[in-house]
Amino acid sequence: MYRMLLLITALFVATPAHAKDLRGRSGVGFNQQFGHVSALSVRYGLPTPSPVINVQVEGAFGLETAASEDGGNVFAGARVLYGFLAEDNMNLFAGGGLGIVTRPDGSTVRTQPTMGADFFLFGLENLGFTIEWGLNLDVGPTSGVSTTAAAAAGAHYWF
Repeated sequence: MYRMLLLITALFVATPAHAKDLRGRSGVGFNQQFGHVSALSVRYGLPTPSPVINVQVEGAFGLETAASEDGGNVFAGARVLYGFLAEDNMNLFAGGGLGIVTRPDGSTVRTQPTMGADFFLFGLENLGFTIEWGLNLDVGPTSGVSTTAAAAAGAHYWF
């Protein structure tokens, strides 16, 4: 009897889960998923009629200055991300991007279909952490197809 009363009370007192509304907001941070170098990233949530529809545009720029054989890589690119599932403090998205990777041996054009998730921890509602997976389709001196998956390799603070 007490369990049933507790269950009914919990149903009436529970607060509904709301999608993370990023419409009209800007996020500044970093990621490593797109260019495989640490890149500064700026995102903007486009205004949409519903908070569960999150469409973002992202620009990224990064450079690698380490003194190694692969040092000297520069990356610049842009992506469009579409949130297809909105959970309480988490958004799942799919997207596509186009960028250029400049290496000492030449420049490569990179296209990237991707999927990922943005997580917003309770108490830190403006700080989003990103994980992504997808494909890198490179055309240039080092052409090829590679998979990409990077856990905890992105963070953005939303204003």
